[in-house]
Amino acid sequence: MIKKLNALCSWILTAILLAHLLTMSYSMWTGWYDFNLCKALANGTAAVTAIHIAVSLFILFFMNDGADLRRYRKNNKRVIIQRASGLVIIAILHLHVKAFGFIASGEALTASDKAFILVTELIFFAAIFMHLCVSFSRSLITFGLLRRDLSEKRIDTVAKIICVILMIITAAALIKFVVPWTGFGG
Repeated sequence: MIKKLNALCSWILTAILLAHLLTMSYSMWTGWYDFNLCKALANGTAAVTAIHIAVSLFILFFMNDGADLRRYRKNNKRVIIQRASGLVIIAILHLHVKAFGFIASGEALTASDKAFILVTELIFFAAIFMHLCVSFSRSLITFGLLRRDLSEKRIDTVAKIICVILMIITAAALIKFVVPWTGFGG
């Protein structure tokens, strides 16, 4: 039951995360910005992310005895990527939340500020899309919606294609926005 709750939570998170990513990418591409909408999507993503992390950690530590690192040798590559990408997301999440404070303040960024934002954000987005890519079919399996290996491979292929496309869109929007940023005074 708790795994189904986590899978449902991951679907909700995926939907709100995609809305957040696409809205912010559109804003960075076009200059359009609706503070209330963007902030609501960011806050909603943060809230559902916190729930997903809490439930995932509960499953990891209390249901699967995931604290025993010796078990990782027995797990497949997908589980390792899923957990590693999740840890990267958690580790960089605070930097992501703080990364765009320069927009509200209008401050100019140095070349090193821009490089730091680009590197950390690109790693953050890559971890998100990698996590989504390896996790989506597993959520379908959890709900019993996917039962054949061939179907799982097809879903995984589609998920990879979508995640690569979204990564390209997100990275391009980020670079297009951050690199030429001169602040409100410039």
